[in-house]
Amino acid sequence: MGFRAPGLSVCLLGALLLAGCAPTFGPRAKYGVTFYCPGAGNIDFGDAGVREGLERAGYRGQVATLMWTVSFNPAIDQALRFNARLGGTRLARAIEQFIDQYPGREVSLIGLSAGSGVAIWALEDLKPGYEVNNIVLLGSSLWHEYDVSKALRRVKGRIYNYYSPNDPVLAGPMKIFGTIDGVFGKDGAGAVGLHAPGGSARVVNVCWRPEYKRYGYYGGHTDSTSPAFVQAEISRHVIAAQSAGTPGETLARRAGPTAPAAHRD
Repeated sequence: MGFRAPGLSVCLLGALLLAGCAPTFGPRAKYGVTFYCPGAGNIDFGDAGVREGLERAGYRGQVATLMWTVSFNPAIDQALRFNARLGGTRLARAIEQFIDQYPGREVSLIGLSAGSGVAIWALEDLKPGYEVNNIVLLGSSLWHEYDVSKALRRVKGRIYNYYSPNDPVLAGPMKIFGTIDGVFGKDGAGAVGLHAPGGSARVVNVCWRPEYKRYGYYGGHTDSTSPAFVQAEISRHVIAAQSAGTPGETLARRAGPTAPAAHRD
C-alpha cells in the first residue's frame, strides 16, 4: 500500500509538500509557541484538545499546527514516510523563523503518533544555534529504540514520552504497516516506552495509569489529547516561565485540576 509516482512527478510532489501549509504566527506568538504535529491521517483533530487544554492551564502562547499529512487515511500517511520527513524539514524552518522573529520566547513541540516522528526529525534538521524547550510525544509510532541523541542536541529540557501498553493501534495495525521510521513488526515508543541506544536521562517515559481516566485519557491511541489531560498533565511541560509574566502570575494561570504525579521508568 502507498503512493507511487515515477520520475519528475516525485520531484514535483516533493516540492509541493515541502512548500505546503506552514504555521503562521498571530498575536499570541509574542508569549511563545507550541507546535503540534498531528498523527497520520489527521484523524485525531487533536490540535483542538491541545489548544483548549493549554489555554485552560493558563498558556498564553500560540498553538501552531503543522499539517504534514496528505490524506485522511492513516495507512497511506504512515506508508508515505518521505512525506513525514519533509514535514520535519518544514517544521524545522518554521521553528527557526519563529525564533528569529521572537527571540527569547519559548518553543515547545507536541507530536501524536506518526507526528512524533515529524517533531523528532524537525529537531534533527534544526540549524546550529536553534533550540526548543521540551518535546512531548503522545502514542508515538517511532520505533521504541530510535536513536534520539541528535534530536536532543536541540532540546534544552527533555523528551517526555507518554505511552500505553493498551494502545490498540500500536499493538496491531502499526506493526503491519511499520513504524513511521520504517521498522516492521516491532513495538512503537508509544506502546512500551522510548529506549534509545545508550539511554539518556533526558528521555522521560510516562506510562499510562488508571488515574488518567479521570481526565479522559483511557490508554487509547488518540485520547491523550483530551483537553482535561492536556490541562492536568501535558501543560506542565509547556508552561514553565512564560515570557511576559512573573512566576506568581504563571502559577495562578496554571490553576486547575491537580494531575497525578508522573510515573517515570
